[in-house]
Amino acid sequence: MFTPIHQARASGEIVSQIERAIFAEELSAGDRLQSERELAEQFGVSRITVRDALRVLEARGLIRVKVGATGGAFVADASTDRVAESLSTMIRLKRMTLSELAAQRANAGAVSRLAQNVQQGRAVIRESVTHAEASMDFHVELARAAGNEVLYATVAAYRELLVPALRDLRNPSTVNKTQKIHEELVEAVRRHDAEGARELMVAHLEDFEKRLRRRLVEREEERLPTGNVHRLVRPGGKR
Repeated sequence: MFTPIHQARASGEIVSQIERAIFAEELSAGDRLQSERELAEQFGVSRITVRDALRVLEARGLIRVKVGATGGAFVADASTDRVAESLSTMIRLKRMTLSELAAQRANAGAVSRLAQNVQQGRAVIRESVTHAEASMDFHVELARAAGNEVLYATVAAYRELLVPALRDLRNPSTVNKTQKIHEELVEAVRRHDAEGARELMVAHLEDFEKRLRRRLVEREEERLPTGNVHRLVRPGGKR
């Protein structure tokens, strides 16, 4: 399920991989992850790096860590609120700020790249899956236009996590609405209208969060027990 890490900020990539597995339901509530030593071997990192990643996941409410002979790291009970808040909060913190920064800092080259991305989105507007990818690429490009390498790398790292969620929420109406907002955002950035960019992004995020929560409720109603045992789950790890 997971792949070895070869990046300087390895703990962040571990968090992303485990998050993706949880959101994709490859890991289920109550699953017990392998020990720190075993995870460190699988990821190809130190136990300290794994421990740092587990602390982040625990703080986000995605796992719970128990001590003692029967302890370990367990996938927390899934709730629509927790998953929605984890995604929407991340997006709100990273992208709302970046839309304002982009409007303030974007040069002609950045505006041109954003405009090209929007044109690509318009070309695949009838293909919901492809448009989901183009939509995420737009937000990555917006982060690039903000001129902050750390935030750009952070948003880019979340691309793979968010694309499946975007695909799952797409329909002709939402695709058209998303495309329209992206085009308006480009114009706000072109005018260096930071306040306008912020207002557009807030509306965009609120709409996304509503759709995300609604879809998560539907998925919980559809969910059936799987009983799958995954490579990173300790055998017998269920409570």
